[in-house]
Amino acid sequence: MKKILVFLLIVFIQPLNIISQNFYDVDYIREIKLYFDQPNWDHLLDSLYLDGLEQRLLASVEIDGTMYDSVGVRYKGFSSVSINTIKNPFNIKLDYVDNNQNHQGFEKIKLSNVIKDPSFLREVLSYEIARDYLPSPRANYANVYVNDTLWGLYVNVEAINDKFTNKHFATVNSPLIKCNPLNLNLTSGGENSNLSDTHGNDSSFYYNYYDLKSNSGWADLYTLIDTLNNHVSNVDNILNVDRSLWMHAFNYTLINFDSYVGYGQNYYLYQGLSNQFHPILWDLNMSFGGFRLTDATQSYFNGFNISQAQTMDPLNFLNNNFLSPRPLITKLLSNSRHQRMYLAHMRTIVEEHFSNQSYITRAQYLQNLISSDVQNDNNKFYSYNDFLDNINNQVNIPSSICPGISQLMDARTTFLTNYWSGFTQPNISNIQTLPNSSQIFGNDLTITAQIQDANYAMLAYRFGENMPFRNIQMYDDGNHNDGAANDGVYGVIINNCSNSIDYYLYAESSDEGIFSPKRAAYEFYTLTTKVPQSTLVINEVMANNQTTVMDETGDYDDWIELYNK
Repeated sequence: MKKILVFLLIVFIQPLNIISQNFYDVDYIREIKLYFDQPNWDHLLDSLYLDGLEQRLLASVEIDGTMYDSVGVRYKGFSSVSINTIKNPFNIKLDYVDNNQNHQGFEKIKLSNVIKDPSFLREVLSYEIARDYLPSPRANYANVYVNDTLWGLYVNVEAINDKFTNKHFATVNSPLIKCNPLNLNLTSGGENSNLSDTHGNDSSFYYNYYDLKSNSGWADLYTLIDTLNNHVSNVDNILNVDRSLWMHAFNYTLINFDSYVGYGQNYYLYQGLSNQFHPILWDLNMSFGGFRLTDATQSYFNGFNISQAQTMDPLNFLNNNFLSPRPLITKLLSNSRHQRMYLAHMRTIVEEHFSNQSYITRAQYLQNLISSDVQNDNNKFYSYNDFLDNINNQVNIPSSICPGISQLMDARTTFLTNYWSGFTQPNISNIQTLPNSSQIFGNDLTITAQIQDANYAMLAYRFGENMPFRNIQMYDDGNHNDGAANDGVYGVIINNCSNSIDYYLYAESSDEGIFSPKRAAYEFYTLTTKVPQSTLVINEVMANNQTTVMDETGDYDDWIELYNK
């Protein structure tokens, strides 16, 4: 009897331990079992893919021991799908029939088949790095079974949908655009989802080049396109420029060119509370030089070799024009200040992940984590030895060579470090605020900092989460509570401060900039104090809200509105 009890406890506790983990926890390999009633399920999915329809095949799925019925399954992706391939990528919609069905709050599961990556590491490692600097999906691994047959080890990537936008932008149902064309044009004139205005001045002309994932947004997208191309001085009003610079810095550091860079695709745009569009990275399975067909410039449109990838000039496009427009790069980086900010972001990525070799430590950890699962994957596209080798060494893949991750990035780190070795990088230290945080509400706030080797400094601030940052110049002139003129202390005064303020600093020399904190604006400093009770009132109440007022998620919740008078 005692032995039986111990056995039952082991069986019972293990699933609970798995279920208690976050679905995208990278330390745990998920187990996803698909069950199709149709014996020719693969032919049916092939047919749906060839028809170009996003229709789904009905199935059931078991996720880490929990069963869900009536889910919808289709293939996902473009170049990663083939009717001649056994291991195709899956898109599983849990709420396909039951609108309330989800797993840990997630309604959609996206499983990549790792077709272009012998290392199995590129997508998970790249998203992990990206999440330090801008809102990006989470990703881990999953063993996928079909009708109880192991189909292989997949990469499990978080979907960009309402749950994602609510987490990162505190909104849902705002314009969300997937920037992938209906038909990818691979020619030198192929513009795809590049935000060029060459298709015309009506939003309907852009339907084939972008995929609207929200109920509305075409007019907003065209306004962004028109502003970026024709009124770039006003682009801050509709585009998060800093986040765009981070995306470019990420792509050019990691040579992630199956992106906006190469064919103008594989990213999202989301319009947040600030009415600014935010770019979001997507589809990183060919980062670290896995995609070497083009960087879309005259010099490398027909491809580049590993040595050229290692030494790719981050400003190459300024001297070698793109063959088809790339206004999100060229229009923004024609501004010299934006160039310095972009290079500062690149330096931060290099110093925090590559110069210190932390990226290879993480790559080795992931490789050890999945090693036996890769070996057991009989449908993988490369050999187990290729998997072991590709972390450091190049591997031959169809029609190309996939560089070793460290082979590429160690040399690239050396190149980039030498690239800005002659630059004068300012230094920001000793940041002070006056008055202290308990007294800022309704008062003038002074922020000062010791800044060396700079000819310009600014402070960016906002009074509300997810609101746009406002830029205000800092001075070392003795007139901004900064002490004596030219003493190296820069100051700025913010009038009538809110009870809460987020801020960061930026300074630049003639050739390079620096942020404080270095991950700004994704990270920032915050001062907060309580609002006096006398300033808050209950302004409106909605009780027993059954059918009267719908919220932005389509629900009829009860609510109370507080007003800061």
